[in-house]
Amino acid sequence: MRKFMAVDGTFLKARFVQTLLFVVGIDANTWVVIESENTDSWTWFLSHLKSAIPQSVGMTLISDRDKGFLAAQEIVYANSIYTHICCFHLKGTYNFYIYTLYT
Repeated sequence: MRKFMAVDGTFLKARFVQTLLFVVGIDANTWVVIESENTDSWTWFLSHLKSAIPQSVGMTLISDRDKGFLAAQEIVYANSIYTHICCFHLKGTYNFYIYTLYT
């Protein structure tokens, strides 16, 4: 398995408002529906990912670093993976701070 995956969460708007957590990799994908995106949910999801894919130790994860992800990855992987911020979210954060500084 190639050691590069992108992780994210998104809202589901249906009869029950829930959150979809997902991991997209070059060789594999996985997902789960949970009540909310928080540290406990990410910890549960990442621990199951680590169990399902033992080779995930040492991989690179791209994320938006939102709502408990960083704390959860520290709990589950304890510095045995590399995490980076998504370029789209990095651009949004940069634009937000530039906009607030100059308006």
